[in-house]
Amino acid sequence: MQSRIPRRAILAAAASLGLASPAVAADFYAGKTLGLMINYAPGGPADTEGRVVARHLGKHIAGNPAIVIRNMPGAGGIVGANWLGTVAPPDGSTLGFLTGVTTKGAMADSNFKADMSKFAFVAGVSGITITFARTDIPPGLKRPEDILKARDFWVGGLTADSDKDLRERMELEMLGIPHKYISGYGNTADARLAFERNEIQYYAESSPSYRATVEPGFVATGRAIPLWTNSIDTPGGLARSPDAEGIDAPTFEEFLKKAKGELPKGVLYDAFRRLNSTGTSFLRFYAMAPGTPKEATDAIRAGLVKMVKDPEFREDAMRVMKVVPVLGVGEATEKSFRENLAADPEFIAFMRDYIAKGHALSGAK
Repeated sequence: MQSRIPRRAILAAAASLGLASPAVAADFYAGKTLGLMINYAPGGPADTEGRVVARHLGKHIAGNPAIVIRNMPGAGGIVGANWLGTVAPPDGSTLGFLTGVTTKGAMADSNFKADMSKFAFVAGVSGITITFARTDIPPGLKRPEDILKARDFWVGGLTADSDKDLRERMELEMLGIPHKYISGYGNTADARLAFERNEIQYYAESSPSYRATVEPGFVATGRAIPLWTNSIDTPGGLARSPDAEGIDAPTFEEFLKKAKGELPKGVLYDAFRRLNSTGTSFLRFYAMAPGTPKEATDAIRAGLVKMVKDPEFREDAMRVMKVVPVLGVGEATEKSFRENLAADPEFIAFMRDYIAKGHALSGAK
């Protein structure tokens, strides 16, 4: 299996992007409305972040278009991605804010009707998830390493083919921890409610929703503890993400190495590394319909770069999500995005078999 481990997307200067001239960009969106399509339902972390963006982005795009949100949930985010790639007009009127579908594209998910490699890529948003568990899992969890002794607990998931579900299963398999797996929760809010009701005892959430909801509602009250965070790939190798600052938990690789003495070798770990790299570098991304004019993508990209530097946006993001999104732009980021979507038959075959096993294991709701 060929391993493509992209470098972490970095924030690039707008001047390096080859943007359209200010006059052309201003003419393009002047007096227009820009639809922001979010591929998950209202109320979840993707929607929450998208709405923060919608409150600020318009004033930073030349021409100052009005921003209107359109939620298109379904099939773990694929419904919205399919619409963007096959139905949305290529006229710059819709910006897709997509979550959790890059890894599905890399796995050549059969539900995709759109070819994501042909999307008009705008920017990536890197991020990590934090895995956590209820402290009342027998025999009781006080430290992350106590999960190694745990038995008879339920792992919650969204869909058997989501990168979050896959990484949860892979991590526990590499650690050799027996567990039961239930998938089919409609969104993270539903899964979190199941966690609160003790229907599931183990889950993972993105850094913003973990800090905004899990940390104050479960960790601070002693009902849950963080187990580990995702690592990120850097030019120097695996590293701890800045998004994990202040979270009292190791990276998964640190935990795995301590538990097993060394990192594993083989197809399972190789597949996990590729999923993790794709899912963290492009946890979310902005894209437009194939064939969208460059003037539109350039104008929005420049607006996003300005937005993440805006003190008002940063204050709003910290208030709502407890973190400022890390934006990835530029040619290197776009190249990495498209490389992640390049077909790798061995990886695809392995993942399809692993997903089929997940369907068999899960008592899907």
